[in-house]
Formats: sequence, C-alpha cells, structure tokens
Amino acid sequence: MQNLLNPKPNDEIDLREIFIVLWAYKLFIATTCALCILLSGYYALNKKKIYTSSAIFKLSRDNNISIPGQLSSLSSLIGVGNNIDTSSTLDRIKGRVFIEEIDTKLNFKLDPYFNTYDPNPVDPIWKDLIKRAIGWQKSSIDLQEAVWQNIVATYSKNIGLNKTKDGSLEIIVTHEKPKRAAEIANVIMDEIIINKKIQINDSANEHLSYLSSTLAKALSELEISQSKLKEFTLENSALPLESFAVVTLQLDAFREQLNRTVELYDAVAELSLMLKKNATSQDDYHALRQTFPIVDQVEFRRIFGQNEIINSWSWPEASSVDAVFDTLLDRKNRLQSQISVAQSNAARSSLTLDTYAKLQRNAKVAEATYTVLIEQVKAQSMIAGYKPDNSIIFEYASPSINPSAPNRNLILALGAALGLCLGSTLSLILSSFRGVYYSKNSLKIGSQARLSASMRSLLPLRDKSLNNVISFLKKKQCSVLIDIAVGINKSTASQVVVTSTRAKLASVDVARAIACYMQSDSVNIAIIDFSTRVKKKKIDGEILFDNSFIVSENVDNISILRLENNLSGIEFLSRRNFWKNIKSLNSKYDLVFLSADNNNAISLLNALEGQRLFHITLARTKKTKSSTLLLIRSLLPIQGLLHD
Repeated sequence: MQNLLNPKPNDEIDLREIFIVLWAYKLFIATTCALCILLSGYYALNKKKIYTSSAIFKLSRDNNISIPGQLSSLSSLIGVGNNIDTSSTLDRIKGRVFIEEIDTKLNFKLDPYFNTYDPNPVDPIWKDLIKRAIGWQKSSIDLQEAVWQNIVATYSKNIGLNKTKDGSLEIIVTHEKPKRAAEIANVIMDEIIINKKIQINDSANEHLSYLSSTLAKALSELEISQSKLKEFTLENSALPLESFAVVTLQLDAFREQLNRTVELYDAVAELSLMLKKNATSQDDYHALRQTFPIVDQVEFRRIFGQNEIINSWSWPEASSVDAVFDTLLDRKNRLQSQISVAQSNAARSSLTLDTYAKLQRNAKVAEATYTVLIEQVKAQSMIAGYKPDNSIIFEYASPSINPSAPNRNLILALGAALGLCLGSTLSLILSSFRGVYYSKNSLKIGSQARLSASMRSLLPLRDKSLNNVISFLKKKQCSVLIDIAVGINKSTASQVVVTSTRAKLASVDVARAIACYMQSDSVNIAIIDFSTRVKKKKIDGEILFDNSFIVSENVDNISILRLENNLSGIEFLSRRNFWKNIKSLNSKYDLVFLSADNNNAISLLNALEGQRLFHITLARTKKTKSSTLLLIRSLLPIQGLLHD
C-alpha cells in the first residue's frame, strides 16, 4: 500500500487519506471506545470513594503599637518597633512536629487510611525465590519510625492548605470516611488557631521583657555618660571650645608677626650685603626695591631713620644696618619659640575639646535611646493585659455528602478518549499491515492509469450471459464503456487484457460487457478466461479452433472460448507456444480479450510481460493490496482502471 500519510508524491501529510482510513475502521474504533468505556465504568464503580471536607478561617495578627515620626526611625535603628509575623503556616502544618501534636486527638496510628504500613508483608513467589537464590537477608528496621514515616507521607498527600484572595486560609482534607475528613479538618484548624494565640502571647511577653531589660541598660548607660561629663567639667573647663579658640587666635597672631619679621630680616640681610660690596648706585636701589618691595614701606624706612617719601632714599651706615640685622634676628628667634609654645597649647586644647564632644554626644544618644524605650515600655505595658483574638472562623468542616473521587464522569470521558485514541492508533497500524488502498484517489495514483472510471454501473452484469448483457446495454447506456472503447481503439492493440484484484466484478464480466458494446458486423471478438474458477459447461456441438480452443458460447460476432481437454489456464500459460496460439486467434478475431482474476492474473501477466497490449485492471478499495497493484503495473502498464 502507498504510504498512508503520504499517498502523494510530495512529503505532505494527507489528512483526507487518514480520515478515510479511520472511517473505514469506524466499527472497530466504536467497539474499542465502547470497551474502554465499559472498563472505565467498571473501574469507577469499584474504585474506593474519597470524600473531601474543608474549613475556612482567618488567623489573628500581632498587636504592636506604631511609633510615629522621628521616634519610629530611631527605634528601628535600635531594633525596636512594629513586627508582623509572616511565618508560613503551610510548612508548619505539614511538619512532623505538628502531626505528632494533633495525633493525640486524632490517633493516626489506628486509622487504616493513614497507617497503611504492613510490618509483615508477604512477597510474591517469584520475588521470594529470587531473594532466596541470591541469599537476600532482610535488614531490621525501627517499626515505630516506619509507621510514622508512612503516616507523614499519607498525611502530606491528603492535607492541603489554600490561601484565598481576601487572605483567609482553607484547609482541605480527603478521606474515605466523610465524618473523619471533617473531624481532621476541624482539629487542624483549631490547633492552628490555638498555636497562633500562644505564639502571639509569647511574642508579646518576650517583647515586653526585652524592652524592660533594654530600658534598664539604656538608663544605666545614660547615668554613666552624664557622670563622665560632670567629672570632665569639674576636672577641666566647662568651655573647652572657647579655650581652644583663644589659643588658635594667639597662634595665628604669632605666625603673622613671624612672617613680617622674616621679610624685614631678608631685606636687611640683602642691604648689608650690598653695602659690603659697595653697590650703592641708583640702579642697585631699584633692583633692591624690585626684589624686596618692603623697602619702600614706612616701617622699613623708620628702622634706619630714612625719609618716608618714596622718591627720597639715602644709603644707611653699615654699622646701623648690622645693628638692625642683629635685632631682627633676635626677634625672629623669639617669635619661633612663642609659636612652638602656642602650638603645644592648641594641641592640648583640641584633645580636651574632642573628649568633651565625645562625652556630650554619648550623653545625647543615651538620653534619646532612653526616651524611645520608655515610650515603648509604656505602650507595651498598656496592651500587655489586653490581647484580643482576631481569628475568624468562616466555615467549619462538615461531612461531605458526595464523594470527591473518583469523578465518574471524568473517568468515563477519559475512557472514551482513550478508546478513541487507541482505536485510531490500532486502525492506522492495521491499515499499514494490510497494505490496501482506502480511497479512490490513492488507488488512481497507485495504478498510474490514464483512464479511470467507476464500475458501479456494470455491477448488474455480474455472471450474465452474452444475450443478457446485450439486452441490458440496449436498455441502458454506460459512459464508462464509451471511454474504454475509445481507449482500446486508440491503442490499435489486437489483444486486451482484463485483470481483477479482489474486485466486486470478475474480469470476464467486464470483458463481456466491453465486447458486447464494441461488437459489430465488421468486428469479431473472442473472450478467454484464464481463471481457475471457470466452470466447465457441457456444450452441444463443440467447435474446435486451431486444435487449442473450444467455443463455449457464441452470440453475433462474440465468442467465448475455453481451453480444450479441460486444460487449466495455468497449464496453458506454461506451454512454450502459448503466445503463438493467442496471436493465431487474430486470423479470425479482430479483438481478443484475455481475462484473469487475482493470482491467475499475476500468472497471465507474467506470461504476457513485454508484449504490447491494452491492459484494464479492476480494483477495489479496502481489498486491493498496494503490493499486488504495484506488481501488476510492473509486469504490464495499466491503461484503464475500473474501481468500485
């Protein structure tokens, strides 16, 4: 058969061909669906029923007083303030610790739905034999631990917690007993609410205790910092910043005097050097002014008793210059000593100022911390005795009336879908193994015939005699015979081969119909059937022709020939002079129709391979195998195809 998914020469999947194949196996697919539905129904009826119960509630939240403004920011820095518990409830209720807590109320060990552990399992015979053969020794285990692990595993599968859009919690419990499911859901809900209350109370108490101890520590730190500040004030000055300012101002004044003295000292030193060199010209004076501008200042002129007018300059005596030089050197040394002393005093004042600032800062921080904590302690003390329960129960779990599992409608739907898929898959597999054509289109493509038509109009001619066929054709015109006759005449072949591969009509029936349609006074036609199913009829006045054939039926110019001496078609085909005897018929007949069915058709085509003949094949969808049609086409090209 041609590729079911690719009946065309290209690589595209032909969905139409697939649908035709599935439609051909519709009864098989329907039977498969019905069987799967019956099995799924049996499964749904015998599967253990599971019931689901749910409880809906909202947990209480911690009650902490908010601290507004700057106190809130400061409290967050020291780790004090609002704290909301956001622990995961789901992780807790599925933990083993929680399961062991509620086991005292629910007793999971005696519940066969949760405790499915078998301490003495019986192995299958094959498994027991293998263990004995390999010398397997069963290791000892802790029975209590095995039971608890089994309970925890079953509990995790049957307990669920969902969070609704408004923040509520929904506990979902499944069990084979509806009352037991409702009981477990309510116990878990109550246990969660109780544990939340205990957690809130413990948190409040721990918070208050922490605040009290922290407040005492802050008060102690405040007293210590204030005491240190007081002691420093008594030992030193209460105004360290002002003392430091006075010392630094004095140091700046000394440095200014030193800079002025250094300028005068340098200018006098240069003047003394010029006098020793006797460089006392006007140009030398201008060079001195340019290098030391202080020469033109009043202070410099007064030292030497010079006129204060700039344009008036007279060179002083060398002795007076040396005296001034010595005086300035003494002043310079004295100022440097005073600056060193002032720097030492400023360093001591800065250390004192740093210590005072640190003590003052610590005192302010301790005071602010104490203020925040005292307010927190007051607030927490107020709410310590009032702890409202904000937990809200919206719905208690009640025994379910209808089971939540199995969902019979869903199981039946899945069974039907499985049956459809299984039936379709098996149908495609069976169609592939059968290797037949399921559509007329694929049949035409497989035959590669130039002429194809339906044989439906020829079905009434099955097993009819020549007279009956002629009478039928006179009453009803068959267009398929017109096309076939035109094709035969165009081919100019004198032999026409008609083969049938499991078609509704035998090849000889089609040969008779074509011969009756084409016969005329000027055309003689002979028909030979090589099928082994041909019944040997007793004929009055048997006519021998060429010592090989007998005319069993003759109407007008049409003769039905059969082999003499009851010779079978296969035996005749094996003769060396087979084709010579066939061609000898053309001396009397214008057209010779050779017909054969199924295996006999293959034998006939093997004998006729390589001859120039007009070949007509009868094929039937769902019956004709692709391998058979391919073999027929390879032996003798097909010019005409008649299909159902």
